[in-house]
Amino acid sequence: MPNAALAASAPLWPKDTTVAKNAFYGDFHGAKWQAQYLTRVTPPFRMFYDKKPIPSLLVNRKIASSLLTVFNEIWNECEHDQKKVDATGASDFGGCFNIRPIAGSNNWSNHSWACAIDLSPGSNGFNMKTTLSRVVIDAFKAEGWRWGGDYKNRRDPMHFEAVRPA
Repeated sequence: MPNAALAASAPLWPKDTTVAKNAFYGDFHGAKWQAQYLTRVTPPFRMFYDKKPIPSLLVNRKIASSLLTVFNEIWNECEHDQKKVDATGASDFGGCFNIRPIAGSNNWSNHSWACAIDLSPGSNGFNMKTTLSRVVIDAFKAEGWRWGGDYKNRRDPMHFEAVRPA
């Protein structure tokens, strides 16, 4: 399916504002929010955090299906070959759910809502040239995710988030 057709069928994510994210993803300050909104996703390929294998990722339930679509697209494009996936940077997990402010800011990170994921963090820091494959970037973009490598002021190429510009 061409990317334009994929993008047309991609989920419509909330705007990147606290009000819109709370309405869509729930308010992570709520006492029962984690039980109501978080779920585990098991990718079709092996993933590693700090070089240690992880069985699943804790994510907001609203992104689970989309994230699995992304992972399956990467897996298929890599011909179900773990070494090819590793070469794309997709298996190097840097985090998803983490209640914290944006680095250098007082605003909450989208990781707080568990609607953002970091991949291959060791080689994709702020304002670095990405080492992630186009396979990874294109799979996320086809699902309507924003890529931090496209940010204007401070690029964050490890970062993908299921939100629209505010």
